[in-house]
Amino acid sequence: MALSGGVPFLPDLDPRFWLARPDLAELALEGLVSAARYQPTEARRCVMGFAPITDSEGAPVAEILLGEIFDVLEEVDGQCWGRARRDGGVGYVESDLLGPAGEAPTHRIANTDDALPMNALVRADDGAEPENLVDFLLFDVDLATPAERQLGGRYRKGGRTRAGVDAAGLVQQALFACGRPGPRPLDLQAALGRAAAQPRRGDLVVWPDRHAGVFIDADHIVHACPDAEMVVSERFTTVDARWRQAGAAVPMIRRV
Repeated sequence: MALSGGVPFLPDLDPRFWLARPDLAELALEGLVSAARYQPTEARRCVMGFAPITDSEGAPVAEILLGEIFDVLEEVDGQCWGRARRDGGVGYVESDLLGPAGEAPTHRIANTDDALPMNALVRADDGAEPENLVDFLLFDVDLATPAERQLGGRYRKGGRTRAGVDAAGLVQQALFACGRPGPRPLDLQAALGRAAAQPRRGDLVVWPDRHAGVFIDADHIVHACPDAEMVVSERFTTVDARWRQAGAAVPMIRRV
């Protein structure tokens, strides 16, 4: 899942991360996918606390945070079509929410106490409270800790901030806070690390194509619950029963 030159996941050629249509594709895909025209992307940086990434119908599919790069392939009528460099999410972002790539960030927001979202990327002089900043390359060591910081946040499909987060976004934020690759698709989250027979604090749990969370001890998980419409801590067995009743498959417990 390493990024290389702004092009994620190319060794696997996962089409979910392609910037490609029959009429246009990014230059890095020339010779790999068919398109009428190829052109390079332009790196732009998110200039708001967060910005939605939407599909062609305008439905939210993901979010990009302040300071993150969005590689733009096409800009039409105030909408940029491109890919979030940090997690590979493809879609549309409003042009006025993006600015020049500029200088690289030096710090990230370490918690949910600042006006800016956790994991936003900033420079030390950007105005964030100093106690909420950590060096760009200092990370949590336990996935449960950044998961717990999100408790009480609202549920919102496609989100990854306290203003609204879904299950995949919560796990993604915990992974980024620990300096790990943070894919949004649940099947990729379920492939992280290795299988664990007995859960412990910091393990992931993923119901493929349905839901995900992080164990905070052997019996409880933190997750963004659509029924409660917020991030909560619940017994794993309770959550598992709820999703099994809804038709989910056996959950996968992963140690990363």
